Amino acid sequence: MSSNKYHAKREAIGRGKGGLSTKIHALVDALGNLTGFHLTQGRACDLDGAEVLLEDLAADTLIADKGYDADERVIERLEQHSKTVVIPPKRNRILQREYDKDLYKARQRK
Repeated sequence: MSSNKYHAKREAIGRGKGGLSTKIHALVDALGNLTGFHLTQGRACDLDGAEVLLEDLAADTLIADKGYDADERVIERLEQHSKTVVIPPKRNRILQREYDKDLYKARQRK
């Protein structure tokens, strides 16, 4: 009998206050079609999933929320590969970065 439920680390299942959980990190294209995903434990940082997904980013532009406003782990890495980064800066940033506000607003699919 297979016992997959006992391989929590391999299956990205983490224990938190609410019990066991998994976080799904996803990349979608401009039409909302899934282009990639990565699973981590539910309590994992969003940047942990981003690092994996950004390795194979085919798009020329990445639009993401403030949670991905990380110079070394996201922004500089993409800019080194000539990618356009549309991520609003966090409020506590000492130097606020510019970003395309209209393009950022358009990220919401209705």
